[in-house]
Amino acid sequence: MPGTDPRPYLTAAKYPCGRDELLRAAAAAGAGDDVLGPLGTLPATDYADGDGVWEAVCECDGASIHDTAKEAP
Repeated sequence: MPGTDPRPYLTAAKYPCGRDELLRAAAAAGAGDDVLGPLGTLPATDYADGDGVWEAVCECDGASIHDTAKEAP
């Protein structure tokens, strides 16, 4: 089960945006580790809106950043 829904903490995010902007917006809105942790594990890509972020959080389902990274051959 994914963590806390980050969307209430992302109202100030300027979409489309990447993981760094999501983390900045969530931290500025007072999000705790239960929100910031999962956001930090998201793939480094642009997200169109809060719903897309929530989908990505659900897909990661708590995987560590190392689990989601691609290993070089």
